[in-house]
Amino acid sequence: MTTICNVNNIKFHRHGYSDIISKSLNKPTYHPETSLKSIFIYIGIFLIKLLSLLPLSIAQAFGGFIGRLMWWFNSSGANVARINIRHCYPNKTPQELDQLAKQSLIAYGKTIGEMGMSWNWSIEKVKKKITKVEGLSYLTDALESKKGIILIAPHHGNWEILNHFFSQYFCMTIMYKPAKIKALDDYILKTRKRIKVNLAPANRRGVAMIFKSIKKGDVVAILPDQEPAENSGVYAQFFDQSALTGKLVCQMAHKTEASLLCCYAKRLVDGTYCAVIKPANELIRNKDELVAANALNKDVEMCISDCPEQYQWVYKRFTWQSSGRTPFYRKKYKTNNQN
Repeated sequence: MTTICNVNNIKFHRHGYSDIISKSLNKPTYHPETSLKSIFIYIGIFLIKLLSLLPLSIAQAFGGFIGRLMWWFNSSGANVARINIRHCYPNKTPQELDQLAKQSLIAYGKTIGEMGMSWNWSIEKVKKKITKVEGLSYLTDALESKKGIILIAPHHGNWEILNHFFSQYFCMTIMYKPAKIKALDDYILKTRKRIKVNLAPANRRGVAMIFKSIKKGDVVAILPDQEPAENSGVYAQFFDQSALTGKLVCQMAHKTEASLLCCYAKRLVDGTYCAVIKPANELIRNKDELVAANALNKDVEMCISDCPEQYQWVYKRFTWQSSGRTPFYRKKYKTNNQN
């Protein structure tokens, strides 16, 4: 579902912009359109378009039901969410942990149900669903500084909504990794054309585009909470757990004077959204990679603390440790369907 690419697999050095990447991504190799995977993609696209025809409340209810099914049938996503939450909130009771895990799956399902709205509705129609904004002054101040803005947007709430919200203020640059299946890639690109964004490929040219945008005083958006390649990350603390954390955001902040803002779109009780903007920790600019990465993760924690059930806990955030790949997610928990 993510349309803002994780670019932490691109390794930066502390040199000039023309020498900042030691690893770039190859051009995508599309799977044959006749493959079984392509058939599922076409079905998925059809379902997304079908969801776009529904009122948002019904689409969210359908998505919430998907989340409940994931919980009731003890899916792999439910197990991952439960493991992540148990490690990140060790002081909660087993009942509280299970309740949060179940709520997170329901919220995740709603995000899936909202894909039709965020990808197919008109921009103006989507904007009407953003009924509240917190921290707008931080955004206007950053725009007035004309030094560029780095938006730090974790997988929290419905991150697709942010594209629509920010389009009324500026045209931002996001890095885009093409999907391996052409049908899906074409569909995603088509949806992007409706929103004021510049798509930068996840390679040397794309990173150059991002730095050029910041130098002009423009805006870029980065996802900070996905595991990068090991040589492109540092093991920093995330909820007091060691987590391989990408260096890209910190290195961009260190090399520029761009304003640093955290942002997310949380789902409100009535099904509409609140766009939230918060100033990021200036320690993210620190030349010490570990200090900067710890500060970045603390900011992600700050965002999560607002509505922890809306974070994407189904993502395997702690797969890699300094000792290598870990059995972190091998333990299986039984779902208590009474929660």
